[in-house]
Amino acid sequence: MSLLGYAWLIRELALAARPLAVESRLGTRMRTTQKAGGATRHEYPPQYAPASDAVGHLEFALKHEYVDLCLLRDVFLNCGAAPIEAAIRARPTGRYTRLLGFFYEFTTGQTLDPGLEIGGNYTDALVADECFVSPTPRRNKRWRVWDNLLGDSRYCPMVRRTPAIVEGLAMPLQDELRGLVADFPPELFRRASDYLYLKETRSTYGIENEAMPPADRTRRFVALLRSAGEGNLAGLLSEAELVKRQSLIVDPRYAVPTFRENHNYVGEQRPDYSQRLHYICPPPQWMGSLVAGLAHSAQRSGGLPALVQAATVAFGFVFIHPFEDGNGRLHRFLIHDLLHRGGFVADNVMLPVSATMLRHMPDYDATLEHYSRPLLDGWLAYEMDEEGALTITNPEQVEGYYRYPDLTAQTEYLIRTVALSIREDFAEELRFLRGYDAARAAIREIVDLPDRRLDLLLRLLHQTGGRLAKAKRQQFAEIADEELERIRTAFTAAFGPSA
Repeated sequence: MSLLGYAWLIRELALAARPLAVESRLGTRMRTTQKAGGATRHEYPPQYAPASDAVGHLEFALKHEYVDLCLLRDVFLNCGAAPIEAAIRARPTGRYTRLLGFFYEFTTGQTLDPGLEIGGNYTDALVADECFVSPTPRRNKRWRVWDNLLGDSRYCPMVRRTPAIVEGLAMPLQDELRGLVADFPPELFRRASDYLYLKETRSTYGIENEAMPPADRTRRFVALLRSAGEGNLAGLLSEAELVKRQSLIVDPRYAVPTFRENHNYVGEQRPDYSQRLHYICPPPQWMGSLVAGLAHSAQRSGGLPALVQAATVAFGFVFIHPFEDGNGRLHRFLIHDLLHRGGFVADNVMLPVSATMLRHMPDYDATLEHYSRPLLDGWLAYEMDEEGALTITNPEQVEGYYRYPDLTAQTEYLIRTVALSIREDFAEELRFLRGYDAARAAIREIVDLPDRRLDLLLRLLHQTGGRLAKAKRQQFAEIADEELERIRTAFTAAFGPSA
């Protein structure tokens, strides 16, 4: 079977191989199958065959596949302006020829022949049934296109409406979260919230295999989390405000006054001191435009479901990686900020998203690698000197991948993670605190222990499933065996037999 659309263009133009969400082939009948990894394969009968040139397959891709801004840019740079201009002159009112003109100028920054005469009704750049679009489209008079993209030429993410996302957004997660909160007395919930802020801080450092920071930095990170949703979003994503927040969460020696000025990468050192790379970040000279584009994209995505906006902003930030240190922690703070800002989480609620990520680290790592892996699989070329300084040697060939990321997989991941966080981590923490209060009150009825000794006893009982270990028995010699048995029974009643 012959390849069609994007797959044909990659092969015929010898473009860098990359995963395709949709692969089309020419066959004998209409058929759709799912490939490993979630991609879709479409088979089309002969009458669907386009003209056997780049323009024909570009139009086929826009009509039957999806919009891939990075791949479109690569094709345009490869084939040049002439075939696009010729197609527009031949069909100046055609929807797909006008879209080719619009996307050509959007992705390449180059202007097609200003004398091209364009007609036809306005058409949407993206089909809202296929992907998430900006609620505030802009009129592009030159191409008679409604620009409903989630960004501009500096940075523009894409999120496709996959079944996993559609089904995930249909889950009543906010109702479940509100129901959990409503089931607990305000004082208990206040204590739970205080604890969850601290747990989220521990977890976000734990994800990066870092020890709990000193008390003052812990307090600063908790304060940062408590500020989620405050102020103007564009201001939050400015260089000055991001620098301010980075300084709160890193060792003061590594706080910086500006975005990074060297080429950063994420990796681990092998025993021979060579590097095993996990991700190569975009060059430092793009930081200003990428982060400004991210801020603009955040504004363009306002009004989308909070989980979608949080994914595009937070994962967009971590893939831009504007600092030497602190990017991951700021990325996870931005998830909280966007969920609060979008009204998904109430102001007084701390959802332990990082704790859930930490419990399921392979899933988190796989989500990051889903984006980073294609770059490292032979697409990106680089040099590294003996001191570990890295330089990308083909920046023009990979620029589109950094500026126009497909964040569908990351959005699916965030929806799954938030659902787990609500249904497991958040619910479990509330149940634990309710059990802790009940056990505390019941034990006090048996032996009126001082607060610190009571807390120690509860901690030891919790570590051993409700029975005090023999090695610890002497620490509570003043408690009779009969009293200790009653305490064990009270503890089990409060927490359940599997405590």
